[in-house]
Amino acid sequence: LGVVKKVRNSHFATLRAFFNAPPSCSSWSSSVTAAASTTVVAAPPAGATERSSIPHDFKCPISLELMDQPMIAPDGFSYEQAEITTWLASHHTSPMTGEQMATEPLILNKSLRNAITAWKEKHLHR
Repeated sequence: LGVVKKVRNSHFATLRAFFNAPPSCSSWSSSVTAAASTTVVAAPPAGATERSSIPHDFKCPISLELMDQPMIAPDGFSYEQAEITTWLASHHTSPMTGEQMATEPLILNKSLRNAITAWKEKHLHR
């Protein structure tokens, strides 16, 4: 149990440093731990199994949904076309890195689209 507490404290210290949170967040971790021990987890909704089994690379990093039109952005990552277009309308940074990013070009990732289509035919159209 002592090892778990050390790992948890280290984890929260890392998160505080990352988010520049004040040190008082350690009391928050105790209340979260207490709440988690009394939480009842319900069964996943119907269809959740298929959604949770979607390969990570097939999900848009912005919406976390299965992509239909994956576009390669100037940062080298692929995003769903509608999501990256909406993002770039109000941001000039990469959603993944936060670095400055050009808004063009967006290139259709045909290989990824073909892989997603094949996966959908195998797993979603039964």
